[in-house]
Amino acid sequence: MTMTTFVGGAGELYQGDLDLGRRAAELLAADELGAGVVVEELHYGAVAVAQRIAELRPTAFVLVGAIARGRAPGTVLRREVVADARPAAEVQRSVEQAVTGYVDLDLILDVAMGFGALPAHTVCIEVEPATTEPSEHLSDVGERALAEAVAMVRAEVSAAVDR
Repeated sequence: MTMTTFVGGAGELYQGDLDLGRRAAELLAADELGAGVVVEELHYGAVAVAQRIAELRPTAFVLVGAIARGRAPGTVLRREVVADARPAAEVQRSVEQAVTGYVDLDLILDVAMGFGALPAHTVCIEVEPATTEPSEHLSDVGERALAEAVAMVRAEVSAAVDR
């Protein structure tokens, strides 16, 4: 069986620090992360992302991006995602949101979980944004958090390859 680690950077395009996932994917795609590592920008909607995960059937999935949760701006956290059975109504609500093209870390995970597409080893590296207004650039806080998040993703990929 081929070991595949899927790294996805998700975000809201050109919405300040919420665009961090796209920037992370660009940086990571330029790295030599090893054979069996696929890096993609996941701005194209949660249903399509779930379908892509199902297509790749990775042994590990690392999702990176920014999401506002009320923490201190620039906070970078790693969380393991445990796939659990979702009530059909909950999955349907997530899919209804997703078909509009909206994408964020939680929606990607909810839809992929609902479709049974998440691998057993799924990790989310999330950053608390400092700015969410339309902008082509990350804030200074976002740039520092981007560097930390990318380093955390590299460590996750290295650990997955060693597994």
